[in-house]
Amino acid sequence: MKLLLKYPLPLDEMPYTAEVILETGTKINIDRATRDELIVDVPEDDVDDVASLFHEKGVGVRRLQELIVWDEERCIHCGACISVCPTKVFTFDTSWKINLEEEKCVRCEVCVKACPLSALACVE
Repeated sequence: MKLLLKYPLPLDEMPYTAEVILETGTKINIDRATRDELIVDVPEDDVDDVASLFHEKGVGVRRLQELIVWDEERCIHCGACISVCPTKVFTFDTSWKINLEEEKCVRCEVCVKACPLSALACVE
């Protein structure tokens, strides 16, 4: 399960992520990081404990059920998203139609910017 973590500003040099990892013993994979937010991948069994602990520490937590919106009717299957995606979320099937493996998405939004028909959008 992916979580969007929004850290309080100004950042006070607290090692929130390290503390949660140590306190829960959960292996957390950081998919994407910016100055004040992280997208992390947390094992399903631990997601409630991890989300709760981040919340207790003052970190905003949102479960990302859907990472990217793909308007299949608008899509012309040009492959622009395939060529720019660093985690290979998009592939062609045998009939040259786009397939989407959303669990690979790290929400970098490169595909959104590359799509010539705006058939992709990130969920806010």
